[in-house]
Amino acid sequence: MNICFINFNKRWGGVKTWTIDYGTQLVRRGHKVTAIVRPDTPFVQKCIDAGFETITMRPGMKYNPVTIAKIYSVLKSRNIDAAVVNISKDVNIGAVACRLAGVPVYHRVGLPQDYKNTAEERFLHGLIKGIIVPSQGLKDDISKLPWMRKGIISVLYNSKDREKFAEKQHGEQETVTIGVTSQLSVTKGHIYLIDAAKMLRDAGMKFRLKIAGTGGGEADIKKYAEEKGVDAEFCGFQTDVPAFLQTLDIFALPSLEENFPNTLLEAMFTGLPCVAFNAGAVREMTGDSCIILEKKDTQRLYAALKTFILSAEQRRIYGQAARRRCLDMFDIEKNTSKLEKILSGEVI
Repeated sequence: MNICFINFNKRWGGVKTWTIDYGTQLVRRGHKVTAIVRPDTPFVQKCIDAGFETITMRPGMKYNPVTIAKIYSVLKSRNIDAAVVNISKDVNIGAVACRLAGVPVYHRVGLPQDYKNTAEERFLHGLIKGIIVPSQGLKDDISKLPWMRKGIISVLYNSKDREKFAEKQHGEQETVTIGVTSQLSVTKGHIYLIDAAKMLRDAGMKFRLKIAGTGGGEADIKKYAEEKGVDAEFCGFQTDVPAFLQTLDIFALPSLEENFPNTLLEAMFTGLPCVAFNAGAVREMTGDSCIILEKKDTQRLYAALKTFILSAEQRRIYGQAARRRCLDMFDIEKNTSKLEKILSGEVI
């Protein structure tokens, strides 16, 4: 097939990771992948490295006729068989271009709030052939919208290439490293991890804290860590996430809003013991393999991290359980076959 991913989001997020992961597998299977993306972002080079024909353009205003015409031209000249869009800008420009070009378009939705009960959303929903969601919980949530065509929603778990993630070997050590990889924003809950880190420090625990990622909340999070006296290492955007995860001993994801977080999935594949807040589909994806806490429960976050700091055996047990669950359920080789069927119209 000739498949086109349209993504105008400025920030790096889970859907971009999803696009690279699944798009890479599609290329390996002999499909032709085209990516239409915003210029001057790290996503451009990632798409090129993945083997996509990468075309950059700025979307401009909603329903921009110039951008719609450009995308239409790409779709027709590349004989695109199916397209995938994400954010509202992708839909109100990309999906319109797809409809004009006669190309079936699929909306990859990451959070319940991606859909709003408005006249415009109902109109745009009518342009979509199918919706792809990363969890059964999200499918259930958006199915509650009165105008939603429930029969077009497919669940496709976020997945990873097991070969890219070496299993972490846990041993006894004097100082362990706690880390997180996510956008630096209020909804990712970094302040709760910093609060827990302060409690660990006050209790005399020996650890390092590494925070990877970028985002609009970076300055505020750094300021908060400084105010709390927590010596956190801010590591910025990571071009090699598997290598970064190997530098960690414990992974913590204190997000307040998630669905099926790629960051947690990558840590699980690495065999890291993981602690996360119960946001979105986190419990659906982890089962009993990780420690899942209620949101904002800093006291229990502290207690879970302390347990892992003090016991290499507990780190091994939880890390191995997390990796086993990933190999069983989230292997991208198996799940790409389902994506092929979705995009070819076999599975809705």
